[in-house]
Amino acid sequence: MSLTSFVDSTEVRRRFLEEFEKPGMEATPDLLVPPISNRPTHVGTALDYLLRFSARRLNPGIAQGRQWVAESALQFLSGSQKQDAEEVIERARNASDEYVATGELTLEVLESTLRLARLDLVIRTRSNGGVDINLLDPVQEEDVEDLRCLHEVIPEGYFRADTLCLLNPTFGRASALVGGADADLFLDDTLIDIKTVRQPSFDRGMFNQLLGYYTLHIIGGVGGVEPKPTIQRIAVYFSRHAHLYVLPLKEVIDRSTYPDFVEWFAREAMKRHAVSDTPG
Repeated sequence: MSLTSFVDSTEVRRRFLEEFEKPGMEATPDLLVPPISNRPTHVGTALDYLLRFSARRLNPGIAQGRQWVAESALQFLSGSQKQDAEEVIERARNASDEYVATGELTLEVLESTLRLARLDLVIRTRSNGGVDINLLDPVQEEDVEDLRCLHEVIPEGYFRADTLCLLNPTFGRASALVGGADADLFLDDTLIDIKTVRQPSFDRGMFNQLLGYYTLHIIGGVGGVEPKPTIQRIAVYFSRHAHLYVLPLKEVIDRSTYPDFVEWFAREAMKRHAVSDTPG
């Protein structure tokens, strides 16, 4: 189970619908970066990494990260594939450090993020026998160009923080309730999800996902930060539109009913997680 599968189940969707009224986006932003690649999901995963590299560069001294998701792929690989994965990670680490230090977006940085995205695919497919993937194969030129164009339009002001910048944070003990959960970015008081999609629709699934993250934070905190930071806003960055849609939580959370919702969420997650862990 994952947070995505949890909030997508019928009963959970119904409970979210009862508790939270989803507002609509006031306006539809223009498409600035039409897809070039025919692998939009792959490019989107690479952009997640690249944008977190950017946030680290923009927030020296306060950016806090953790082990990349891609590094977790090592436990599912062996032999030459594991060696290739270790090389991908080492090259990406060097490339990201150079980018953070200089701000120069080199071909090595772009290719490194695309290869990290290949390792993310290993993680996503581990439950169904894995995936046969050549990690060191050349990346596709159209993927590189798509990623470069997405980087060019990033409004850097969106991703500068004053006091707190968490890269890909988890939610302490609460993440385990749903079999693992991590957000893309947390800046000061805003939890941000990155979406590399053609249509910038703030749909119910995105809304529930972000409120699920927030509820996990209420239960277990975020990024191991003490004292527990306050989340005031949730947001989606639509990367192909260079648009940050921000939603103040006070507009969607009823503080008189939300504590009961949190208790229900924890009980339901524990119940479903226990069932998913049952052998056979």
